[in-house]
Amino acid sequence: MDHRKIVKATASMLLLMNASQQSIMTFADHLDSGQMTEELVSSTIEEPTENSVMETAENEAMDEQQISETPESSATVPSEVPTQPTTETTPDVNAEVEQSTVDSTVPTTVEQEVTDVSSAPVIPDPNAKTECFEIEVTEEQLASGVFGSSPWRIDQEGVLYIDAGTLGETTLAARAPWFPHRSLIKKVVLTGPVVANAESLGLFFDLNQLTTIENLTNLDTSQVTNMDYFFAWCQQLTSLDLTTFDTQNVRSMNHMFNGVSSVSTLDLTNFNTANVTEMSHIFYGMSGLTSLDLSSFNTTNVSNMSYMFYDCSALKTLDVTGFQTANVTNFSHMFRGCSGLAQLDLSSFVTSQATEMSFMFHGCSGLQALDVTHFDTSNVMYMHYMFHGCSGLTELDVSRFDTTNVTSMYYMFFGCSGLTALDVTNFSTTNVTTMSFMFAECLNLETIDVSGFDTENLRFMRGMFRNCQKITELDLSHFKTGKVQLQQEMFAGTTSLSKISLGVQFYSLNDTNIPDLLATEEHTGYWQNVGSGTDDVPLGEYVLSSSSLMSTYENSMADTYVWQPTASESIRAIDSTIYVGDSWEPIDNFVLATDPNGESIPFDESMVTGTVDTTTAGVYPVTYTNGSASQQINVTVEESQETLKVTDSTIIVGDTWTPSDNFVSATDKTGEAVAFDENMVSGEVDTTQVGEYKITYTFGRLSREITVTVIASQEAIKATDSRIHTGDVWHPSDNFISATNRAGDTLPFDESMVSGTVDTGRTGNFIITYTNGEASQKITVTVVENRETIQAKNGSIYVGDKWAPSDQFVSATNKDGEMIVFDESMVSGTVDTTKAGDYPLTYTNGRATEEVMVVVKENGETIVTKDLQLYIGDTWDPSDGFVSATNREGFTLAFDQNMVSGDVDTNKEGTYTITYTNGSVSETSQVTVSKRGTTGGNANTGGGNTQQKKTANTPATQKRQVQGNAAKNLPKTGEIQSSAAVLGLALVGGAIGTYIYNKKKNRND
Repeated sequence: MDHRKIVKATASMLLLMNASQQSIMTFADHLDSGQMTEELVSSTIEEPTENSVMETAENEAMDEQQISETPESSATVPSEVPTQPTTETTPDVNAEVEQSTVDSTVPTTVEQEVTDVSSAPVIPDPNAKTECFEIEVTEEQLASGVFGSSPWRIDQEGVLYIDAGTLGETTLAARAPWFPHRSLIKKVVLTGPVVANAESLGLFFDLNQLTTIENLTNLDTSQVTNMDYFFAWCQQLTSLDLTTFDTQNVRSMNHMFNGVSSVSTLDLTNFNTANVTEMSHIFYGMSGLTSLDLSSFNTTNVSNMSYMFYDCSALKTLDVTGFQTANVTNFSHMFRGCSGLAQLDLSSFVTSQATEMSFMFHGCSGLQALDVTHFDTSNVMYMHYMFHGCSGLTELDVSRFDTTNVTSMYYMFFGCSGLTALDVTNFSTTNVTTMSFMFAECLNLETIDVSGFDTENLRFMRGMFRNCQKITELDLSHFKTGKVQLQQEMFAGTTSLSKISLGVQFYSLNDTNIPDLLATEEHTGYWQNVGSGTDDVPLGEYVLSSSSLMSTYENSMADTYVWQPTASESIRAIDSTIYVGDSWEPIDNFVLATDPNGESIPFDESMVTGTVDTTTAGVYPVTYTNGSASQQINVTVEESQETLKVTDSTIIVGDTWTPSDNFVSATDKTGEAVAFDENMVSGEVDTTQVGEYKITYTFGRLSREITVTVIASQEAIKATDSRIHTGDVWHPSDNFISATNRAGDTLPFDESMVSGTVDTGRTGNFIITYTNGEASQKITVTVVENRETIQAKNGSIYVGDKWAPSDQFVSATNKDGEMIVFDESMVSGTVDTTKAGDYPLTYTNGRATEEVMVVVKENGETIVTKDLQLYIGDTWDPSDGFVSATNREGFTLAFDQNMVSGDVDTNKEGTYTITYTNGSVSETSQVTVSKRGTTGGNANTGGGNTQQKKTANTPATQKRQVQGNAAKNLPKTGEIQSSAAVLGLALVGGAIGTYIYNKKKNRND
């Protein structure tokens, strides 16, 4: 035996008995000196009696469960964290050590099942140094100092004043400076704005005389990340106003309100818990709370909810409908002791990550209903005490629980006294090591089916069915108890138990406390194995009292044991149901009969009175008699609900046919569906020959004939040859025409119909096969050279010219090399004839392309003219008004008669407008014809012609506009006088000229 394990259990017992520190140290000294023996342990620990076990089971107050040699439950309290008010030093710990009384014939190692071992509370040192600056204490003050930058003081009235500033850090190692004086503080006053430190663990921890916190709204908690133990064990505090608390940065709220037992209401609707990951023990021990609304809590990141509402015994309503629990792994003790709750809505709970559910609803005795059908328990390892004491529940559906990974189930349903039935047939118990008291004290439980339990690894089943007073039978035929060490009181108090089935791997009944059987008129006070008999008439060789059965039973005696009936004549028959038309014999309902010595006797017709009319539906009583024993049974004759449905069918030559193909359904006499059977069929179908075949189906008294018609196949496929060009895209569907199945129904094209490929990258003939079932067709796809071409040319034009895409097109041929006409769709790109530039164009014909460039040039065309002054009778030539001209390239052009439009009548006085045109530009010349001796225009001595050059480089189409604009340009101020002066000089010159001319003429005369 491992003595250290014994020591561990014994130390727990010493704590339970409030042993002195010296006793524990003495015990430890034995261990250190190597003197610890099994005898020392046994002398220290008394084996628990039946009463002590009962008392322990009823009064256990557990913080942690351990099973020797098995993984420990994760629902543990950190050893460094105080778990009780530090002003109370007596730990609330119970421990139980069990001694094995296993049959010596079964090799096993004796171990202890230790339950409810709690860590002793850590008591903070009142003299521990804190991070504060101490101020000299005056007669008016009990204590004072500066914490962080906030001065504080405790006056003679027990009022703790905290002045404005920023508080220092509080941790387990560095508590608030007023902590040593906590029993003196009755009131806290925050005199100004106080900023709480990020680490504010236990800021008001264990102020056990505190009744009021004044100006709590002055406390700025926006920087706090740790609120563990914030108000823990402020037992006298009656109210808390936390409406201004900013908790957006808080990560941990463990034990925040632990032990705040006098507060009856708590408004946390403003709490922002989005970043909180730890909430264990947060409301632990708030026994004064009557309602709590946490529907606004965001628990998305919370992983630990253990002990969350532990001992909130006054709670009548608890709203956790908004909880998001997808990341929670630990639910242990969550609602433990919430005895006032009648309803609990957990519909939002997601438990897929949970590994711990022990004690989850322990002591919720007020619950009337609890829906856990949606719980995903596939990862849960611990379920012990889960529903312990839920005595108000009348129904509990755990049929969907996945318990594959569960190792502990002890006390799981202990005290669920309101349950009458419990379905655990789907429980997987392969890994379970302990089931002690699992169903104990389920006083009204009438049936429990544990026949499917795998107990291969089970070691503890003590008190498993204790006081299940209404259970009449237990099927333990598949139980394997080879590793079981503790089974005391397994059947204690099962006073209605009258049938128990044991298998060959159930090794011992020692100390299982099977209740004594009473002797009645119908039964003896003994157990008898059924043997070759029945439950009512057992014929087994073992007839034993309860104590004898427990002391003598070994696995070789495996059988079903029943409460032995008293010896007398007996007869047994059974009810039956038959159907109209069936045959019936009295022996059909006979089971057995025995003489007064219990010996079996054969059936005899004389035992029977009563008849059965099998042609008419009804209930017929029949009495079976054997001496003084008789039994009446009922033979019920019902109308037969036999049915048989089959159907005709049409198949194709070559199809496979089986008789089940035409079978639709059948029902037996009771109306239950019956599967097809080959024996129902007579007749054959030749699927190789066209024809009609008759097949007969028979079931019971029903017969149906159907016709199977075999027809020729209409399977076909059609495809066509085609001719394509290199580079074309080809799809197998291009050549497909149609296909039909064997029944003649049209089939859509499918790629699987085609074999063969076409290489469109080269010329050639490609054979493609199209197949549909047994039909196929080969076609040829001919690939010829693609002779698509296109030719286009570059070009240049001038701004203002007309241009069309066809201007650059030269020629094109199709795939077969045939010439094709130009089409606008061949061209991509545009030319802006109003703007000089280079314009790329692409001409495309199928896969042939050619790129060209159209250059739009500036237009260099100009023409220059001059006005003329002539006299009547002078000769006018169009070239007289022409000065110069240039073509588009800017080269000089000679005068050409084609440039001129208009005429001059030199015999008639007047002004004539002559238009000179050069390509797209034009200009006018004004020819003035006047009488000699008159002054018209600006006369010149040089032949009398007035010459004024006019230059035109404006396109002719714009000439009118230019002239129009010129006409609108009126002379500015001063221009009229200048013109008059010129005109005057011209008149004078003209007069002089006339004078000279006349003088010469007279001289000649």
